[in-house]
Amino acid sequence: MLATLGCLAPVTGIAEAQVTVGQTVGAPYELVPCSSSSPEDIVQISVAAGTGYAMPSAGVLTSWSTNAGPAPGQLMGLRVYRPLGGLAFRIVGEDGPRALVAGQRNIFPVAIPVQAGDLLGLFVPGNGDAECLFGQTGFEADFYRYDQSNPSNGAVFSFSPGLFGTEERANIEASLLPPPAIASLSPASGPITNAAVTIVGFNFAAVQGVSFGGAPAKSFTVDSEGQISAIAPDSASLSQVPVAVTTVAGTATSAYPFAYEGCLVPRLKGRKLKASKKKARKSDCRIGKVKKRGDATARTGKVVKQNPKPGRILLPGAKIKVTLGV
Repeated sequence: MLATLGCLAPVTGIAEAQVTVGQTVGAPYELVPCSSSSPEDIVQISVAAGTGYAMPSAGVLTSWSTNAGPAPGQLMGLRVYRPLGGLAFRIVGEDGPRALVAGQRNIFPVAIPVQAGDLLGLFVPGNGDAECLFGQTGFEADFYRYDQSNPSNGAVFSFSPGLFGTEERANIEASLLPPPAIASLSPASGPITNAAVTIVGFNFAAVQGVSFGGAPAKSFTVDSEGQISAIAPDSASLSQVPVAVTTVAGTATSAYPFAYEGCLVPRLKGRKLKASKKKARKSDCRIGKVKKRGDATARTGKVVKQNPKPGRILLPGAKIKVTLGV
């Protein structure tokens, strides 16, 4: 078996958050066919230059691609190999084999979870006839192993020590979406109803949901891979809750919570008007309309009635109506 190096063209994914793993053939390198009657599994262990085939982080592969040769009837599939030590690997994901359109770049969508260190590889079924490698690169560090036992997805197997190649590279590339991360919330607090929050972070592509304390956001818009504009769900309490963003690659939770703000109506009965105003301000409320009974004045009267009642949670700055009596 033989392989090649390549000038890569990144796979265009669902957002800029995508990371390219692996390489596909490009000038000046030429395709190397796999046309054996036996199936072929190829995993690129190392490369001398260019993008490596090892996953730089956990995440999800969202697509894979290969540059097909000119011959018709080609078949190729993607495989992800997890190193277990020595020559032992586990196949932890696959797609295909896929029929390739000859003479052009073939791109296939997938959703395969991966871990950091997993290796991108490929397989060609027996008599599949596909250009699986490209070379000669002239670099011994372009090292790959191959197998002809055709292990199934999920299988643990060991490559034979004698089945390897150098100076070539696997003709396969994949797009990796790393897990999301939240850097900040702006503002970090807001009203109990319709609070608008900007979530700043990383890898906000293929976003499936945004939540506050486990409750789904009323709405959200992915402005870019680094920003989401969300409307927080309404809250019945002045609580502090974590914010989470979930994508196809995982869930990120904010290090600091979002704080719901509001007017927690205090008990004002028996207080004079000046003291009631001070108490209301501390609770993020305001004194609204003031009624007086009998000879009560703003200085001598005390609160004998209030509306709303104590304990209600209202929007910040909500007004409390009071009645003063002697």
